[in-house]
Amino acid sequence: MTGERSPARGPVSFPGFPPGPPAARHLWEGLQGLNDLRRDVLGTVRQRFATYGDFYFAEGLDVDVYSTCDPELIHRVLVTQARSFHKRTRDLEVLGRGLLTSDGELWRRQRRRVQPGFRHEAIQRYASLIVEETETTLSGLQDGAVLDLRQTMMQLTLRIVCRALFGQHFAGRSARLGRAMAVLQEQVLWPKLFPEWLPTPGNLLRRHMLAEVDKEVFPIIDRGGEPGSLLAELIAITDEEGAMSRQQLRDEVVTLFLAGHETTALALTWALYQVALQPSLYEELAQELRPAPASLVAVRPHELPLHERVVLETMRVYPPAYTVPRVAAEPVDLGGYRLQPGAEVWLWIYFMHHDARWFPEPERFRPERFLPEAEATRPPNTFIPFGAGSRACVGRHFAMLEAVLCLATLLRRFQPSLVSARTVPLHPRITLAPARPIHVRLHARS
Repeated sequence: MTGERSPARGPVSFPGFPPGPPAARHLWEGLQGLNDLRRDVLGTVRQRFATYGDFYFAEGLDVDVYSTCDPELIHRVLVTQARSFHKRTRDLEVLGRGLLTSDGELWRRQRRRVQPGFRHEAIQRYASLIVEETETTLSGLQDGAVLDLRQTMMQLTLRIVCRALFGQHFAGRSARLGRAMAVLQEQVLWPKLFPEWLPTPGNLLRRHMLAEVDKEVFPIIDRGGEPGSLLAELIAITDEEGAMSRQQLRDEVVTLFLAGHETTALALTWALYQVALQPSLYEELAQELRPAPASLVAVRPHELPLHERVVLETMRVYPPAYTVPRVAAEPVDLGGYRLQPGAEVWLWIYFMHHDARWFPEPERFRPERFLPEAEATRPPNTFIPFGAGSRACVGRHFAMLEAVLCLATLLRRFQPSLVSARTVPLHPRITLAPARPIHVRLHARS
């Protein structure tokens, strides 16, 4: 999506539906189409937007599927018409009924319960442990050390989330938890041909990985959190609906792991990848850090504006939640068409963020896009890395503080350079991960 698109109308049109690719003539052809999406979902969807315009229809095996990258339509689904849509929970069994997947009164109740952990005064308390954990990660590293960026950032943010939100040091096996979450995310793109109760290899693997996640999560709940931590407050809550069940606590903890640990780790991975690609950008960031206090604990993101812009541009180029699915809860009009209950609408944040109409030269990494004067000229609702409306990410301010402080703490001590010049392709799952490890060499700075 690097140029101006015309509102092209493709060769296929359905009565009462937007244009889109031809319907599968038989099951095998439908499975081939799903396999194309699994192998290269971004390439397939990019081609469809280029062919059919910003709102297209594709007939699924068992559901009507609409896709859009239009800022106005995305805003309608997430904000102005949000009551007509609910979350898509299919393929997200690992999250249970946590904040990311619940709807209605359950979601409102859980949002009220979780919200205090992300208020301004709570977030300020997290700064010291964010810096402390980052410095601990760097303490054993010498000049010339080589890091696997994603693996290192995953371990760092896992420790931060456990201490900040759960009030305890992570005592489990991070490799086991990471592998289980990765496999469960990978299965999101697999065609579902058999019911969940059937003991197929895929279903058995999913059950095993869910059990692996629970082996790491339930001990966190059973240990409880130190007084004042979000976990301790959730455990102690007894309101008009009663106390949270152990299963509901499990679902919220897993959701916080994915939303508060993996997404920030990926943002840091991609940000450091870009800094390693551009030595001049590193020098600008290092210049910004020179007048900063010896301890970054009291520093807020807006006090390191270039670091903040680098994080924002990272989330434009590599939005962790690169696509947001919704399901029509009632008959609803969207884009001039009538959607029936049960129809899925996929909101492609990635392609909106990579649209040349809103972001000139969209494939270039340019933090200056987020200078105040540049933001003032950009149409509204075209940059939403944390979602929009009442369902926007509850931890977005914590995520920004964590990303900026981790980035600044690392860059104050080391300059990263890439070990390999090979381009790193994208690997879309629930989140947008690198398709292969990114290794950087650290050069100590005085």
